[in-house]
Amino acid sequence: MATSTADHPPVRISLIAGRYLVFDIDAVMVLRRSHGLCGVLTGTMPQNPTQNLFLSLPQELRAEEARMLVDRGAAYIADEPNDHLRLLKEMSSGAGEKRREAYLRELREKRVTAKRLFDEEKEAVRKMHEGKRGKAKKGKQTQKGEGDDSLFFDSAPSAAVQPPAPRESLPAITPSTSNAMLGEPAGTSGAIADEDLPEPSAFYKELNRRGYFTTPGLRFGGGYSVYPSDPFKFHAHYLSSCYGWDEKIPMLDIVTSGRLGTAVKKSFMFGAEREEEGKAKGEGQVRMFCVEWAGM
Repeated sequence: MATSTADHPPVRISLIAGRYLVFDIDAVMVLRRSHGLCGVLTGTMPQNPTQNLFLSLPQELRAEEARMLVDRGAAYIADEPNDHLRLLKEMSSGAGEKRREAYLRELREKRVTAKRLFDEEKEAVRKMHEGKRGKAKKGKQTQKGEGDDSLFFDSAPSAAVQPPAPRESLPAITPSTSNAMLGEPAGTSGAIADEDLPEPSAFYKELNRRGYFTTPGLRFGGGYSVYPSDPFKFHAHYLSSCYGWDEKIPMLDIVTSGRLGTAVKKSFMFGAEREEEGKAKGEGQVRMFCVEWAGM
């Protein structure tokens, strides 16, 4: 599923309280389009914090998703609490003062630009209203001078007032991250060692390689809900679980998962990885099977 990400810098994944979070909306779009990872949105709307239908940033990734991105070189894991404190301490140093001055200068420039655009729009509206009043006054004088001629001849139609041309305006949206304020250049500052990340299973990597999207499958009683493409376009086609190669699978698990999957119009997919000598974990052969319960 992965595509080239040469045009995109490595995505910063913040490790906070054992959770892998992405706060940048551009990074979320890159992960979804280029790597087939949709994660789970966990944020709430500030104006409606009790809602649970449409969640927002940050996006939470599973540990195996984060490790797979790191292995591809498409992301890095940052110890966010320690890194944030370090950057704040640097702001009190000489380099931090320069960053702060640059940030304040940028704010002043944006304020001047916004004021100029507002003044231009206000002046255009004033001229438009003055033009309308002048045409109305001229029309009254013409009617008074013509007298009864207006009964037989139509007065000349007034020219339509052209609305002011749209002008470039600044979006009034609060940034979702504080990267601009901290002035941290793009890079892997604060990254933690790859050895601290759990290894993704070969079963999951095989699904991702084949272009499937996955989300947590707890609602359907499985390990993953598997989609043939973006979940915005399709319902899940499978609920899946991963087992060991020599692990004995209880028949009751196959029956219950197969019946549940068929009841919600899905197939039950299960598979395992066969570990081979000379290959690292997650690189072995993967076998998958699908079960549908007939007669329902």
